[in-house]
Amino acid sequence: MLAVLLFAAAADDAEEPRASLLFYKKLSQTHGHAVNKPFNVTLTVYNKGVGNAYSLIVADDNWKADKFRIIGGGNNFTLDFLNAGDTYEHEFVVKPIRKAWHRVRPAKMFYVDGDAGESTVSHLSNSLPDMRVIEKQDSLEEAAIMAGRVLTLNMIKTKQGWMAFAALALLAICAQLYFIGSAVLHKRRHLRALEDVKKL
Repeated sequence: MLAVLLFAAAADDAEEPRASLLFYKKLSQTHGHAVNKPFNVTLTVYNKGVGNAYSLIVADDNWKADKFRIIGGGNNFTLDFLNAGDTYEHEFVVKPIRKAWHRVRPAKMFYVDGDAGESTVSHLSNSLPDMRVIEKQDSLEEAAIMAGRVLTLNMIKTKQGWMAFAALALLAICAQLYFIGSAVLHKRRHLRALEDVKKL
């Protein structure tokens, strides 16, 4: 009799629809961050379960005031519910205000699973690589690098790449001048030797 009751209780739990949320954080760019150059942060929540989620609270408190400014949207939001199969996307704009290395931490989410949910479920988004914010870039320099990308079919993409290319080109020119100079000297010596023979 006890076994039958336990089996019935387990069956009831299995039939109860449950929410299952996927939480994804994305930056509009993974590199090339510079002071005063804004970028977008997108937080996406998807309910892949068969039950509804309620009272969602999402917080992305990764953008400290000594390094960043939130200049569009908000980095926190709430949802009353997210039905099974539904997706919600939230976007805000962040502007770096000083040069720094920054660890991009996951955003946090809390929600109640199902109508009769009594406990709050916590969930973290995906992790992202560390971010490097450099000094403000010169627009003329950026235009030159972009033109260089087009001319080299996107093989040289950065200022460092162009510096390396210039160094290699300079070495090649020096080597060429050396060989040309050696050939000229060799020819002069040969002509002098012929003149010496004629004098004899």
